[in-house]
Amino acid sequence: MSAPPRTAVTLGEMFEHQLRTRPDATAVRTSGRSWTYAEFGAETARLAHRLRRLGAGPGTVVGLVAPRGPAAVLGLWATIRAGAACLPLDPAGPPARSRDVLREAECTLVLADAAVEWLPGALLIGDPGLAGEPSTGAGLPAPAAQDLAYAITTSGSTGRPKVVGVPHEGIVNLIVACRDELDLIRPEDVLLWTAEPTVDVSMQDCLMTLACGAAIATSAPGAPQAMLLVRDARALGATVLDLPSAVVGPYGRSLLPRLAAAGVRLVITGSSQLDGRGLADAAGDLVVHNGYGPTEASVAATWYVCDSTTPQRAPIGKPYGGVRIHLLDEDLRPVPDGEVGQIYIAGRGLARGYLGLPSRTASAFLPDPFSDEPGRRMYATGDRATVDADGNYVYLGRMDDQVKINGFRVEIGEVEHALRGFPGVTDAAVLVHPRAPGGTALVSYLSGTPSPDEALVEYLRDHLPGHMIPRFHVWLAEMPLNRPGKVDRTALAGIPIGDSLYRAGGR
Repeated sequence: MSAPPRTAVTLGEMFEHQLRTRPDATAVRTSGRSWTYAEFGAETARLAHRLRRLGAGPGTVVGLVAPRGPAAVLGLWATIRAGAACLPLDPAGPPARSRDVLREAECTLVLADAAVEWLPGALLIGDPGLAGEPSTGAGLPAPAAQDLAYAITTSGSTGRPKVVGVPHEGIVNLIVACRDELDLIRPEDVLLWTAEPTVDVSMQDCLMTLACGAAIATSAPGAPQAMLLVRDARALGATVLDLPSAVVGPYGRSLLPRLAAAGVRLVITGSSQLDGRGLADAAGDLVVHNGYGPTEASVAATWYVCDSTTPQRAPIGKPYGGVRIHLLDEDLRPVPDGEVGQIYIAGRGLARGYLGLPSRTASAFLPDPFSDEPGRRMYATGDRATVDADGNYVYLGRMDDQVKINGFRVEIGEVEHALRGFPGVTDAAVLVHPRAPGGTALVSYLSGTPSPDEALVEYLRDHLPGHMIPRFHVWLAEMPLNRPGKVDRTALAGIPIGDSLYRAGGR
């Protein structure tokens, strides 16, 4: 039996159960080596005991500077076993920003897989001196459900990064649902980890997998490349992959059958709007789960299983156990059925808030007027949605995606949705370009098979009013993605309108 008791409230309890019941099962796998639960448990225990002697424990935050790989998994779980919260940092990020993040989180202890020039005091994960530390969990602390398990950095609108602190209660609630309700993980699974450690889906991948007795496989660091995923999945025996919608949407109809042939049973996706056209038909027996949720709600708050009826704008599904969704208007009243409202997330999945930013926390995490439990809160996502006839939530874009062009209000998400329906377009993004020739204009950035502007505009006239049709169209070989796997709109904004791979108009 690999399932820990349902009464488990912390990650440590779930992991200790696997160490007792599955010591010889594979925990971590690379192309060159595998670690059993017993081996991995011993290594994380040694590092956890060292962290404890250096002051780590419940109520403290430990930084982690390591690329995707075994060292990052080791550092994450060692920190959790020490009772502290893990804060991943980008090894290639600006040192000044990382220092700001550490200061915001009041973090003075940092783990690293290699020497860090700007952090001379970092503890090396592979320090030979760790061999002298205890190799069992005896004496390690037992944090409470409300103690922080990890912290993730998100960008702030003021330019100041925000550090979201997530307690054990939130991530354990997700993991139990992934295991018991959603069938996202089984003890016999091998999950191929593809995200960067600083992205919150990495917390789901690395924590869910080892808390439930499965194995996590890692390939070379770097952004997931569609053409290499099949090779890595087959070589590492992967049965589950977690990929951004920006990869699954454009490439899924050709990629999913090949992944299925390589032995993959499930693809987890999310991070942005998923193009669901034909995914289930192409995938065959492989299942695609589309998740939605901000970092502030412990990675994901809703899930949807793609099937043959899934439309182009794939729904984001329904909340799982312990999570509630409120769709509210500007006065925090529930919107009528079929109407559009802002998504507010409530229940056990909520983060504690933004570390070191109490006013920002208070403005985003509001008292939940629909809860009978005193002190419960709801998180204002800033996302718009409606509910379809099957009770699934359908994401409609950000509240702030509404822009004004020549006096007209334009919903960016609606324009992008129309563009993705044009034959040959695999993905689309729309920006307001303030310095376009002739003045401020909507500019579409498209990947796929280039077509003349005239054909594209003629198509859009049948789907959009004239003021919502972009004035310029830039074709790219592929969309630039940022580290979380979303379309990098900052990179798009830096492309001169006439300076793309294909000139506007497809020639």
